Amino acid sequence: MFILRLWNYFCGYAIIIIKGVKIERFINLAVVNGIYIWDIEKIDYTTIKAKINLKDFSKLRIIVRKTDSNIKIIEKCGVPFKMKTVKKRKWFFFGLGALFVFLYILSSYIWMIEIHGLKSLDEQAVMDNLNIAGLRIGISKRRIDKREIENSMLIKMQDLTWIGLEIKGTKAFVTIVEKGPEQQPISREDPCDIVAVKNGVIEKILILNGDGMVKDGDTVQKGQVLVSGTIIRGDLPNRYVHSMAEIHARTWYEEAEEIPFEQIEYKKTGKAFNTYAIEIIKKKYERNKKIPFEEYNKSHREMHLLNFGSYVFPIKLIITRYEELKPLDIRLNEDVAKARCEERLNARIKMQIPEDAVILGSKIEYFVNEKSVMGKIYVEALENIGTKAKIN
Repeated sequence: MFILRLWNYFCGYAIIIIKGVKIERFINLAVVNGIYIWDIEKIDYTTIKAKINLKDFSKLRIIVRKTDSNIKIIEKCGVPFKMKTVKKRKWFFFGLGALFVFLYILSSYIWMIEIHGLKSLDEQAVMDNLNIAGLRIGISKRRIDKREIENSMLIKMQDLTWIGLEIKGTKAFVTIVEKGPEQQPISREDPCDIVAVKNGVIEKILILNGDGMVKDGDTVQKGQVLVSGTIIRGDLPNRYVHSMAEIHARTWYEEAEEIPFEQIEYKKTGKAFNTYAIEIIKKKYERNKKIPFEEYNKSHREMHLLNFGSYVFPIKLIITRYEELKPLDIRLNEDVAKARCEERLNARIKMQIPEDAVILGSKIEYFVNEKSVMGKIYVEALENIGTKAKIN
């Protein structure tokens, strides 16, 4: 039965409505004459809906006359009618086919590179080295040798400890691991001193190994030896040990900032203007439009017009938005100027103080004149200032 219906689909069939008072006789005569009718559905007492092969449709004329029935085609189905539709709209289907061929060709190239794991390295520098190594936008996936690119990147960029390359669709995912700060490792067997990394006043010193060179309350300078790993005992030969100690000292930080009373602030007027551009394979098409604002904020938004999961094709809509700004001359009062000064001073001083330091106190002094407020912040902290230095 399935094979027969499949055959009728390829040959073409019609869905018909038959009306008449002799519907049962109509169906019997069709069967007797070898006319195949299927999916018969009774609509009411005098009406049925059914399907019939196209080559058998003309044979129904005699049966229609004998049964005084009325027949009407409501839909034509199957391959022959689909082909007629295609012929009528051949240019549309030709264009659609060409689009699929075009997308298939584009899918064999890399159109997006994503880099993960960046910390201190410049993304553009990594991208430039990837281009040299053989991974770039627009390269055929068949020409990509992942192992060769990975090895080349490790050779070219000494700051990398590992790199991995994965291709998904038209995207290349690059994952990198950067080297940490280079520090000369000192093993427990190596003799070493403990020296100060910054100026301070010793608050507490606990020596576990080595000879202490300072005591609580001493003022020390950056680079000064705090605990010596060279043990000198009278006439005995010098002995060298691996110094160990906990050394906490009070340290001081300061920063300065000036805030003028006369300020220019830019406020949005609520007016905005958009421009649109299409980028196809890195070539940008746009109309030059004059921006109707003198002062504005500019922002970009990009949308890939053809994006199917990991298959991203190089056709982008670029929307550039301009938001009008109106410059306003304002004069800050002293309290507002001091508040801004304090905010900036706290942000700047925070960048200098280690995260594990304990803040013992802070103070801000202000100096006011006719034009501005100048602030100076002083912070006292308690922190570990010792670091190991190998004895050569």
